[in-house]
Amino acid sequence: MAEKVIISCITPTFNRAHLIGSAIQSTIKQTFPYWELIIVDDGSTDNTESLVHSYICKDKRVKYFRNPKKGGAAARNFGIKQVRGEYIAFLDDDDISLPHRFESQLYAAKNSGSSFVVSGYEVRDRNTDKLKTKVKLALKGMGVGFPSRWLIKKELLEKVNGFDEDFPSMQDIELSYRLGIEETFILHDDIVSVIYPTINSVSKRPENSLAGKELLMQKLGSKMHPMEAAIWYYTIGLGHYSLDRLRVAKHYFKLASAKNGSIAFRLGYYFFNITKSFPGRLKKLNLKILHFIGNCYFPVIVKHKVITPK
Repeated sequence: MAEKVIISCITPTFNRAHLIGSAIQSTIKQTFPYWELIIVDDGSTDNTESLVHSYICKDKRVKYFRNPKKGGAAARNFGIKQVRGEYIAFLDDDDISLPHRFESQLYAAKNSGSSFVVSGYEVRDRNTDKLKTKVKLALKGMGVGFPSRWLIKKELLEKVNGFDEDFPSMQDIELSYRLGIEETFILHDDIVSVIYPTINSVSKRPENSLAGKELLMQKLGSKMHPMEAAIWYYTIGLGHYSLDRLRVAKHYFKLASAKNGSIAFRLGYYFFNITKSFPGRLKKLNLKILHFIGNCYFPVIVKHKVITPK
């Protein structure tokens, strides 16, 4: 058994005994042997603990901890305090790492000198394993989500004090912006993980999602490129409009329009003002049009270095 730990992978979990086994197995199957998997249980009441211990009996690189707090961000921060590795990876309990993930990401980090590597991933249907989409070099801004595709130097994470536990959602996005202030992440042109969308996620509920986005802009909006800030304001406006909060939606559409000179956001703001009171099916059509307008113009805001696999 390898004792030298280079990569510490952190997996927070809560009542996912029916899913986490796949995440653990995908880590055990890594071609790179110098890792540890730190599972932080956030108070599960199912058989998560006994399931994890069945894997620990077979591979001591798998470790189990009980989180003294509550929430995914707190669980990840607790995990960060336990790591022994130079690099930290994250793996959600409903995702899997492809066998070459650690080896490929470490190569990218070493050959670029970067402390923050962001790789590609696949999205698949959990029931059929059907491929929905592949996401590789589509990142144009300072922020980035889906920690299951990150590799970060431990010292960089410690420098920014990890995840902000006050966020009801968007914790990963918010952290990525603070990391980005310190160091621009590199794009790793390789698919390293598989994301399986899970329904009923607390952080993805409309109210929590909007609250997280608004907190993000309150905390870090002034440090973003104007275009990137405008995109977030426009997205928040769409969220409030979908919930029939017309006055609040107008406020954010106006912010998006004023924050950047893009004709797309000005057009979206004017279109909203003209059509905001349309009911029923017309409102659904308006939302589609507003989404289309918002997606019309997304330039490269931050130029990221690209590293190809060996």
